[in-house]
Amino acid sequence: MKKSIYSIVFGALLASLAPVLPAAPAEQDIAGADRELNQLYRQGQEALAKSDWPAALERFRRLEERMSAQNQGNADAAVYWQAYALTRAKRVPEARRTVERLREKYPQSRWIGEAETLLRQAEPVDANAAAAGGDTELAEIAVEGLMHAPPERAVPLLKKVLAGKQPDKVKRRALFVLSQIDSDEALAELGGIARSGGPELRSEAIRMLGISGEPKALDQLSALYKTANTEEKREVLHAWMRADRKDLVLAAARDEADPKLRNDAISLLGAMDGIEELKQLLPSTKEIGLRRQIVQALGVAGDVDALVQIAGTDADEALRLDAYRAIGVSGGSRASAALVGLYPRASSTAQREAILQGILISDDAKALAGLYRVAKTKEEKQQILRMLTAMDDEAALEIIEHELK
Repeated sequence: MKKSIYSIVFGALLASLAPVLPAAPAEQDIAGADRELNQLYRQGQEALAKSDWPAALERFRRLEERMSAQNQGNADAAVYWQAYALTRAKRVPEARRTVERLREKYPQSRWIGEAETLLRQAEPVDANAAAAGGDTELAEIAVEGLMHAPPERAVPLLKKVLAGKQPDKVKRRALFVLSQIDSDEALAELGGIARSGGPELRSEAIRMLGISGEPKALDQLSALYKTANTEEKREVLHAWMRADRKDLVLAAARDEADPKLRNDAISLLGAMDGIEELKQLLPSTKEIGLRRQIVQALGVAGDVDALVQIAGTDADEALRLDAYRAIGVSGGSRASAALVGLYPRASSTAQREAILQGILISDDAKALAGLYRVAKTKEEKQQILRMLTAMDDEAALEIIEHELK
């Protein structure tokens, strides 16, 4: 595959940052030919170069969500860069959870070794772990063994571990085992840690309540959400996503006072394929930024029909342009066919540009080549040809060769 211009630019950028950043994957390894994903990756790397850790984290989180929604197999790199941004921001507990998620979700990832090195460099020495030496591994094995013990025996022992001096690594494993035990006492202990445990264990307990998916666990998360701080609310939203509770995420997207959290909830609905929920939300949402996020989420969820309707009828021109691009995010032949059908009806240069961008995002060189052949003006041909030159496809090469004869 040929290198995109972004790959060349970032090769130079990352070479200049070699003393600071670990080796980075080529951009096409991150996002393939998808222009929106490339842009998120580029913005994330630029934020790292500027030491803007929150912005980098947000970009790489969005990149992971988009890549996971499109079933791309290389989303593990986006998780790694989240861990990197968190370690640089001195948010070590969150970085540790991110690395654990990388291990669990992508056990074959080539980034696990790099991520573990990040943690070793960033983590303070755990005095309890140091004193225990090799006993930490034995404690983890013992804790895992309680998963198969009767609840009346396992839960008191797990509570003792959580209240004792074992290192956090062992306590996190204890929380996982609690989440797998069908017992009201185990669930109550998880809820108690989620409400009043230490910062790291509290976050892990919230995650485990979501993984449990039990109605009582979700009730505890709902109660916690009402009094939680912003970061904890964000963790509860992700826990609801793990439990596949679109209704709870929708309620947050509709009623949450913090616009950033509403934005997060909308993004999660897209990743959850919450098409009906997003369509319910759009008419009642007035803030243009949130409306645009809903349109992007519909693209991630793959609702081409709703996006075509928005592109054709919405009174807000900016939202219509977003809808054209979001159709491209939906991907597939149906999306590019819809965009090709919309192109002749475009009433402005901005609309035609957005439609072409959508086709580029959907990676359909044949569709772009077809539009090139019927373009009526020199300016249109130039615009489409520039996009075709960025694509690694036989249809694009045929057009290029034809113009060079």
